[in-house]
Amino acid sequence: MDTFAVKNCSLHGLSTFIPLPAPSLSLFGTNMCKVLSSSRKGSVGLSVSEKKLTKVKNCAVESKQEALLQTRMGNWEDPDDGSASECDDEDEDEQMEDNDLDFESDWEEERGNKSATTNKYEEDLVNEVEQLLEPEERAILQQNATPNLRKISTAKWKPLQTLALSGQIPFMDKLLDNELDIDSTDRGGLTALHKAIIGKKEAVISHLLRKGANPHVKDWDGATPLHYAVQVGAMQTVKLLIKYKVDINVADNEGWTPLHIAIQSRNRDIAKVLLINGADKTRKNKDGKTALDMSLCYGRDFKSYDLAKLLKILPVE
Repeated sequence: MDTFAVKNCSLHGLSTFIPLPAPSLSLFGTNMCKVLSSSRKGSVGLSVSEKKLTKVKNCAVESKQEALLQTRMGNWEDPDDGSASECDDEDEDEQMEDNDLDFESDWEEERGNKSATTNKYEEDLVNEVEQLLEPEERAILQQNATPNLRKISTAKWKPLQTLALSGQIPFMDKLLDNELDIDSTDRGGLTALHKAIIGKKEAVISHLLRKGANPHVKDWDGATPLHYAVQVGAMQTVKLLIKYKVDINVADNEGWTPLHIAIQSRNRDIAKVLLINGADKTRKNKDGKTALDMSLCYGRDFKSYDLAKLLKILPVE
């Protein structure tokens, strides 16, 4: 049997050869391609229509859900197109301000509650302590409404110096508020500023200077706060005292300047700061020694040479 291969009839995108009898060529040849093509288009169209229908159904369901949600939450309002009156904005601003005021009042109330709680604790503490004290002890407390410096001091142990060295700034201020001299000295002639520097209490040092402590005062050996700052290696305090215009070449009772002490402590950085700010390297102590002489008295080591070079080249002339 003769066969005829029908070409160009694509089924699912593939070229298919269909063997047909020769007599049926005119009957099926061209029409078959049309039928297959139309069938394929119809199936595609149906698929697209089903997708569109599904989308429409989904949109309808979503619209119903939004409508139901809006019904539960309240009446529907059209979106703002920017044409609302200024009065509405003012009302909203006033409402926000009212809310802010409410917040502040709540905060004030909370702070008031904390203050009341603190006061209640203090009252309870006073009552409890007074019950614990013996009659003579209670009498001492009642006689000292303000600090009694005479009863809490000796020549060696002064309360202001002790508080400065321990960093108790609020209690220092209470003593100063009761007209205690900020430059009062102990048995060794040390002020609170001296003590704070010895203890390297930088916050206390700054506080005392701001309160009017004298940065030039000397102890009984003639040592100033700058001498002690150099001795303990407190670089920031040295710089702070220089800002307060202290005498950088001040000598103690033995003729020692702060530069002598810097060399004795072998502190190159502080010696450099002193030299740059005007320290006189030619000054001699009572033993006739300059700072350079003292640097060489330590012997032949690297530090001795390093300090000697520093004293020779600084300050640059």
